[in-house]
Amino acid sequence: MDESFYLGLANELAAKLRRVSSFVKHGPSIGVYHEEVLRAVLGAMLPSRFQLRTGFVYTTEKGASQQGDILIVDENNPDAYYFREGNFVVANPGAVVCVIEVKTQLNKRTFKEALSGLHSFRQVAASGYPRTFLFAYEAPPFTAQRLTEWYDAITDVPDDIHNYPWVIYALNQGAIILKAPTDGQWGHIPIEGEVSRGPKLKSLSLFLQTVRKTLLLHSQVQANPFKNAQLDGLRYADHLYRYGPTLAPAA
Repeated sequence: MDESFYLGLANELAAKLRRVSSFVKHGPSIGVYHEEVLRAVLGAMLPSRFQLRTGFVYTTEKGASQQGDILIVDENNPDAYYFREGNFVVANPGAVVCVIEVKTQLNKRTFKEALSGLHSFRQVAASGYPRTFLFAYEAPPFTAQRLTEWYDAITDVPDDIHNYPWVIYALNQGAIILKAPTDGQWGHIPIEGEVSRGPKLKSLSLFLQTVRKTLLLHSQVQANPFKNAQLDGLRYADHLYRYGPTLAPAA
């Protein structure tokens, strides 16, 4: 795959989001459009076995999750749905590869709401699925003080690595990714080094590639979607963030 593919998708998404926001200021309408634009970009990189839906996961033992904005469902699974009408589904959690929560404005309140909603999918699922992501159009700067306050406020989600989104992304600020355990240290870590004033396209490319990585893992395909990535200049920040009152140096 050409190394500019993900940056091209990122540019397309950013341009469409800017285009509508210059005309429409109605919050709910903008939110719906943000979801649709992200769906269109994701759809361009999905194999046909995976479909973009919205709705819930359900098991008889644990009931239903909260409603998810974007569910990527493996429709090769013959038991994928309990119910489907159009794009709305009640899905078997084993068929849902990942869930993406979409927020127009990311702040302390919407951050907490999003992580609680994503955790509801993990509560229902008995396996390692679905993986979770948070996408936002706009957020204040990801300063250490602000992120500490946001993560301190997460008291209703257990501090377990499986309850952390793989990537949190804000178009105007960049990405926070889940760093795997190293010498016992793990958690969310911001990505720095993208100095452009506009949309953080390299970080958006990283977001899209990580979503694709979940599909490859689910399909048991040995491939690296990051090998041709244009991620030069990006680096980890110097702090890891965990749920509850924590601010730890990165490993």
